[in-house]
Amino acid sequence: MARMSEDTLRSITDQQMRQAVGYYSGKLSAQRQKAMRYYLGEAFGDLAPPEVEGRSSVVSPDVRNTIESMLPQLMVKFAGSEQVVSFEPQKPGDEAKAEQATDYINYLFHQRNDGEGITYRWMKDALLSKRGIIKVWWDDRHEEKREDYRGLSDVELAELMDDDEIVITEQAARPDEEDQEQRDEAIKTLTMQLMQASEAAQMDPQAAQAVEQIQAQIAQIQQAPPVMVYDVTCKRSTKCGQVRVDNVPPEEFLISRQAKTIDTAVFVAHRVARTISDLKSMGYKNVDLISGDDQATSLNAERIERLAYDDEMAYIQSDMISTSDESQRLVWLTECYIRCDFDGDGISELRKVLRAGNQILANEIVDCAPFVSITPIPMPHKFFGLSVADLAMDAQRIKTTILRGMLDSQNLAVNGRYFAVDGQVNLDDLLVSRPGGIVRVKQPGAVGRLEPLVGDSALGMGMMESMQGFLEDSTGWTRYNSGTDGDSLNSTATGVNVLTNRADMRLDLIARNFAEGFRDLFRMMLKLTSQYTDKEQVIRLRGEWVNMDPREWRNGFDVSINVGLGTGNKDQQIGHLNALLGLQQQGLQIGITTPENIYQASCELIKAMGFKSPDKFVSDPAKAPPQPPKPSPEEIAAQMAIQLKQMDLQADAQKFQAQTQLKQTEIQLQSEAKLREQQASLEVQAANDQRDAEREQLRAQMDAELKAQEAQMKAAMDAQRLEFDRYKAQLDAETKVLVAQISAQSSLPAEPMAQPNDALAAAMAGFTQALSEMRAPRTIVRGPDGRAEGIV
Repeated sequence: MARMSEDTLRSITDQQMRQAVGYYSGKLSAQRQKAMRYYLGEAFGDLAPPEVEGRSSVVSPDVRNTIESMLPQLMVKFAGSEQVVSFEPQKPGDEAKAEQATDYINYLFHQRNDGEGITYRWMKDALLSKRGIIKVWWDDRHEEKREDYRGLSDVELAELMDDDEIVITEQAARPDEEDQEQRDEAIKTLTMQLMQASEAAQMDPQAAQAVEQIQAQIAQIQQAPPVMVYDVTCKRSTKCGQVRVDNVPPEEFLISRQAKTIDTAVFVAHRVARTISDLKSMGYKNVDLISGDDQATSLNAERIERLAYDDEMAYIQSDMISTSDESQRLVWLTECYIRCDFDGDGISELRKVLRAGNQILANEIVDCAPFVSITPIPMPHKFFGLSVADLAMDAQRIKTTILRGMLDSQNLAVNGRYFAVDGQVNLDDLLVSRPGGIVRVKQPGAVGRLEPLVGDSALGMGMMESMQGFLEDSTGWTRYNSGTDGDSLNSTATGVNVLTNRADMRLDLIARNFAEGFRDLFRMMLKLTSQYTDKEQVIRLRGEWVNMDPREWRNGFDVSINVGLGTGNKDQQIGHLNALLGLQQQGLQIGITTPENIYQASCELIKAMGFKSPDKFVSDPAKAPPQPPKPSPEEIAAQMAIQLKQMDLQADAQKFQAQTQLKQTEIQLQSEAKLREQQASLEVQAANDQRDAEREQLRAQMDAELKAQEAQMKAAMDAQRLEFDRYKAQLDAETKVLVAQISAQSSLPAEPMAQPNDALAAAMAGFTQALSEMRAPRTIVRGPDGRAEGIV
C-alpha cells in the first residue's frame, strides 16, 4: 500500500473531528449546560418562573449542595496525604527504586504541578459534567527572556559567557566607579600623610625617606590602569523539560462516538486556543501559513454558559479582537490522536496530528493519547457515564416548584386582592394604603377582600421533606453526612450511623471509580519522566536533598493506590485502627506481627486523623540502623568471664569505698562533736555575758531612779522651805501688827488682852515645831533589791 498523503490525512482528521462527540453542541452539550445552570441556581430553562409579575423566582440549590458536600471527603481521600499513589516493584531488588519513584512522582504532582487544585477541578468536572479530563504531557518548549546585568567583573562576565543558555546581544565597558572612589580616597589619605611627613622632615632630616615612599605610592596609584566593569544585555533561551498536568474543560475534549475508553478510541482530540508566539516557541515551522481557523469554537455554548454567570460579555473572546501584534494572535489548535495507516503497511498506528486551520503542524507516531478521565457513575459499554448532577436535577426541579408554590401562597395571603363595585367606591382611597385610612363608599358591601386559596403549609413542608428523601435516595448522600440536619441530634446514634455508613459506601464507590483514573495518571507520569529525563535530578524530600535518576525506572512498576477507602466514617476508622494496633502489640509478643506491621498501621491511623505526612510522627523500622550480629558461644563465655572479673573488681572497689566512707563518717562525727562542744561553751559564755550585762544595766537603772528621787525630794524641800519663809514673813508681819496694836492698847486692863496673847503664843509654837520638823534630817528607806521605797 502507498504511503498516505498529507491531504488525505487532513481529510480524515476533518471527518473524525466533525463526527466526534463534543464538536457540535449536541445532546451531551445540552445536558452539561443544563447541569451547569442547575449548579449555579439560575432561573432559566425548566427552572424559569412563570412570566407573571410578582411570582417567586427562587431556585432550590440541591445540585450545588450535594456536589459541594461530597467534595471535602473526596479531597481528604485523594489529597489528604503526601503519597496518594505508590509504586510496587515487579522483581526482587527493585524495592529502593520503587520507593524513589513513588517519592519523585508524588513530588512532581504536588510541587511542580498544582496537585491539589488539579485534583479538585478534576473531580468537580466529573461530579458535574459526567467526565473529568486531565491532560499529561512532557513540556519541552523554549522560552526566551531578556536579561540585563550591570557592573560585571571580568570573572563574572566569563561565567556568564560560559552559560549555554545565554546569548549576549549588547556589551559595554566602563571604569568601575567604586574602584575610582577608592583610589581618590587613598590619594587623599596619602596626600595628608605627605604633608605631615614634609613638616616632620624640616625638623628631622631622617624623615625625608618617608616622604619619598609616600610620593612613590601616590605615583603608583595614579599610573595604575583603571578597573573595568561591563554592562551586558543578553537573551536567555531555556528549555522547560518536565511533566505537565492540567485540566481540560469538558467542551474542549473530543472523542469518537463509538469509543468506550480513551485507550481504545479511534479518535481523541483536544481543542485549545494558542497564540502564534506559543506555537513558535513549541518549535512548529509553518505557523505563519495558518488560515481558515475555526473561530466559531470561541462561541461554544458550554463555554459561554460557564463564563456568563459573572461576565455579561462572555461571548466576546480575545481571539475575536483584532490585534496589530501578529505574535499574540490566537488560533484554535486541535491536537488529534487518531488511529490510521499513514505509512501504508496495512496496520493502523496511533498518530499525533496537530491541526491549526488548514495546516498540519505535526504528524508523528505516539504510544498513547495523553488524557486520563474519571466518572462518578460509569455506564456499561459507554464512555460517558452519569454525573451526580444528573441524579439530583429532578429533585431540584420538583423542590423548586414546591418552594415557589409555598412562597407564592404566603405572598398572596399577605398581599391579598380586593374587589370594588364600579362607581360605588372612591378608587383613590382604595389604592392608597395607609394605617387607619378611610375608604369612601356609597353603600355597604361596595368593597371587600378576595380570599385567596392558600395552601396548607404543613402539606407543603411534608412534600419538601418527601422530595428531600427522594434526593437522598437518588444521590446516596444524606443530610447526616453533610452535617446540615438539625434534627439529627434527636435521632438515635445507631440509626444515624446506619444512614451515614450507607452514604459512605456510595461515596467510597465513587472514590474507587476515581482511583482508577489516579492509577492511570501516575503511571503515565512515570512513563514520561523515565522516557524524557536526560540527567539526574536533585529534589528536597522531608527536609533532605535526595538524588533521583528517573532513567533507571524505564522498566516500570506496578501501581497501587493509597486512598482512604473503606467502610465507616473517620471516627470508626480511627477506632478500628486503634483496636488493630492493640492486637498487633499483643501479637508482637508471640511473633505473629512485626514492627513493620505496627509501623504501617500507625501510618494509616495518622492519615485517618487528618495528617498528611506520617513520617513526621513515626519512623520506619526498615530505615533504622542495623543491629549488631549475635555473638558466638565462645564470645559469650569470654564476655561472661570479663563481666565476672569486672564484678569482682567492682565489689572490691565498693568494699574499699565503703571502708573509706565509714572512716570519713567517724572523722565527721568527731568533728561534729567537737564543734557542738565549742558551740555549747560559746553559748554558756554568751549567756553569762548577757546576764552580767543585764545586771549592770539594772544597777545603772536603779542608780538613775535613786538620783531622780533625790532630785525630786530636794525640789520638794526647797519648795516647802520657800513656803515656810513666806509664811514666816507673813507671821512676822502679823506679829508686828499685833505688837503695834498691843502697844497702842497698853493703857487697857490686862484681862481683855490675855486671850490674844494666848493665841499668838500658840501660833508661834506651831510655827516653831513645823520649822524644826523641816530642818530635821531625813533617812531613805530601801527594799530587799536595793531600790528606794520611801523617806523618813
